Amino acid sequence: MKITDAIDRYMKHLKNIKNASPYTLRNYSRSLNLFLGTTGENANLKDIDMDKIDEFRDRIFEIRNQKGKTLSRCTQNIYLIPVRSFLKFCIIRELDPHIIAPDKIELLKLDPRNVSGITIEELDRLRDWNESKNSLINSRDRAIIEILFSTGLRVSELCSLNRENVNLKIREFTVMGKGRKIRTVYLTQRSSDLLEEYVHLRTDNFKPLFINARERKNQMETNGESRRLTRTAIEIMIRDRGRKAGITKPVTPHILRHTFATTLLRNGADLRSVQEMLGHANISTTQIYTHFVNADLKRTHEKFLEKKEES
Repeated sequence: MKITDAIDRYMKHLKNIKNASPYTLRNYSRSLNLFLGTTGENANLKDIDMDKIDEFRDRIFEIRNQKGKTLSRCTQNIYLIPVRSFLKFCIIRELDPHIIAPDKIELLKLDPRNVSGITIEELDRLRDWNESKNSLINSRDRAIIEILFSTGLRVSELCSLNRENVNLKIREFTVMGKGRKIRTVYLTQRSSDLLEEYVHLRTDNFKPLFINARERKNQMETNGESRRLTRTAIEIMIRDRGRKAGITKPVTPHILRHTFATTLLRNGADLRSVQEMLGHANISTTQIYTHFVNADLKRTHEKFLEKKEES
């Protein structure tokens, strides 16, 4: 079978059977198109060999980011993983008797992830900083920061929220996370109050929970979808707010998600509960946070044990 036909079947499988998110479909399509550029559009599945795989790796390494640097190991793997998954699909569907083993495409070993998040003192500075003179924007941004920290939401999950999704009376709602999995999210009283304040200041009836401040003249807005706040806008807002608040380390929506997880574990939450709240499919993903929390426990152990022995 031609690779182009196999890729078409695979992308339909991702969309219709796996219910892959638009973000996943975009990334997989980008990777497979790059791979197709390596093999050639007229190539067959049986033509894929290690030489083609190595050539594909070389093409990935030649890609430069906006700063002109090579892609990180993590991003390079984002290009390799879809090709591995594509080959597995082709083998399961028996699209060709001669398909290279997907495991021959080795992923790059990553450096240990920093999942420490930010301190509570840094979080307070992030909360208190007022970036804009516009009271509506300030209210919106404070609500976003508090919700990201107190729920552990992914920024894409936050962006997709609509007003009707959030019940401020019971302070909980459901979101559809990775893999189209639904989970319940809980608001703290503080995040609920800030969100209620923001919604109260709004004078529109638009559907999105968070909107940008750009009012478009001569355009009839029906549901406000064009005003929905994007993940890029949120990332820029939090990054700039953190920098101006004097936080030396980079601050991102995902850093707030890390802070949510480590704060829960430090305060005694069990790993399974944190896994559910983060929406991790595999508990091994959640376990990356225990290494950081265990380091805290070790320092506490050494501090108080040595203090007791000295006295």
